[in-house]
Amino acid sequence: MKRILQLFLIFSAFAGFGQINVEVTSNGINPNPVTGTLPAMTDERFIELTQMWAPEFSRGEFDITEVTENSITIDAFRDNAFLYRNKGETFFHKIKYQLKVSKNGNSYTSSFKILEIYANKVLLKSTISDYFLSNENLKEGFEEVKPTLERSVNIILNSFDSYLKNTKS
Repeated sequence: MKRILQLFLIFSAFAGFGQINVEVTSNGINPNPVTGTLPAMTDERFIELTQMWAPEFSRGEFDITEVTENSITIDAFRDNAFLYRNKGETFFHKIKYQLKVSKNGNSYTSSFKILEIYANKVLLKSTISDYFLSNENLKEGFEEVKPTLERSVNIILNSFDSYLKNTKS
């Protein structure tokens, strides 16, 4: 049993390499933009794969704009993107985000931006910076916002990266 656990830990350590990992700050996402490598593909195939990824990942809530030879912008939603708890009640928030991606040779650059925050389908006037103090610490009661939002952003970026790398050309 001990041997199996050791093997599992070794494999899980290697599985973390190559993963995109960003941090949420009061100013947005860091690093931003993120660069990733690509298997050999044409610019047209890159745009095609990106257009195929958007509906699969966002379940139909997306817009594609600003399509050029080697770049594309996707505006989409992420349900339950982050949460916080107050007096025993959990509040889940949906975000509208923008993912701008461009291809250059065998690499791509993705820029991520949170456009809007929703609570129960109601657009809030708040931004991510509203959950932070001026010293970059989270405000009292919002300690779970940063880790849950980071998890969501990393899921989005890693899903896109994996789709590009693992979809047959």
